[in-house]
Amino acid sequence: MPNLKIHAEDWESYQKVEEIFEQTRILKRQLELDLGRWSFVVFGPNKGTDHTIVREGCAVHLKIDDSLIYIAAVGNPEKVGERGMPIEEFAQEELPPELNGLEIYQVDPVRPLNIYEKWKGPHPSEAVESILENFKDKNIAVIETPDERYWSLSVLKYLNECDQFFPDVLTEALKKGDLPLKGYFSPLSTKMH
Repeated sequence: MPNLKIHAEDWESYQKVEEIFEQTRILKRQLELDLGRWSFVVFGPNKGTDHTIVREGCAVHLKIDDSLIYIAAVGNPEKVGERGMPIEEFAQEELPPELNGLEIYQVDPVRPLNIYEKWKGPHPSEAVESILENFKDKNIAVIETPDERYWSLSVLKYLNECDQFFPDVLTEALKKGDLPLKGYFSPLSTKMH
């Protein structure tokens, strides 16, 4: 994953991140990407119970007066003194203790996650079929996480894949050092390149 780096407090936490990324399944992707908004449903088993937890939400760019604001946690986790975005700011929900102190470094725009609905879902053995059926006609990604407590990591994997397959013009210019983008946002230009 070239655009994303993670810094964990200890090796066990880093291994947990790797495990969640490997076991996350993207069951359905958005068919049409909305500018500045990535809608998703993420679900996974609730350990110790016979049901899943389902979260519906979105990742959204920050906006001021309908203009997208790009915030990038650019840095290198190997360098002392450079900090990434704390996962607590990214997920904005209670996280398992082993994720405390986890930092995200990425060039792509940071999109904090907003959960606007959370509910108990069906038994894990019925969850995939049931949730895919419920959201089949909606323009929304469906993500299966191996453990509902780590839902934010599963969504992060999905967002990173979106960034790889659908690169953003401004992000690509940042990576290549091609700023300013001549003609792209000029008020004198009547067309977008």
